[in-house]
Amino acid sequence: MRARAGGPLPAAAAGAVLVAGLGAWWVRRTFVAVTVRGYSMMPTLSPGTRVLIRRGTRGVRKGRIVVVACPEPDTAWRGKAPITGDLTATEWYIKRAVALEGEPFRGEPVPAGFLAVVGDNRYSDDSRRFGPCPMDQVLGTVVRTLG
Repeated sequence: MRARAGGPLPAAAAGAVLVAGLGAWWVRRTFVAVTVRGYSMMPTLSPGTRVLIRRGTRGVRKGRIVVVACPEPDTAWRGKAPITGDLTATEWYIKRAVALEGEPFRGEPVPAGFLAVVGDNRYSDDSRRFGPCPMDQVLGTVVRTLG
């Protein structure tokens, strides 16, 4: 049977459209591309570098580059609501995870549900200034640089 213009889609074509739509939704929900601003991750990441982020905390490991919500200047991450999927709801930091819960950071163990993040540039504002970051402030981990 042949389809004609304006007629119903064959079942296989409708299925392919559905699969493609679900695939696009999954990619947009799972990954996000961000552009690095600032110098805190120099020399690893320069301003203007685009990176692909896998959303969520599943990929957080010591040594991985992560994107976290910016801390407040006076209160750091204390009292901040957990982040949502809305990328425009906050400003973001890109840092390296250097210690996970229970591991030492600056002479103390990192509390449960937190991680310590530090920029590769020694002049970075990070956990050295603000203390450990709650895991509910993590947007995700860098998968790769783009272009």
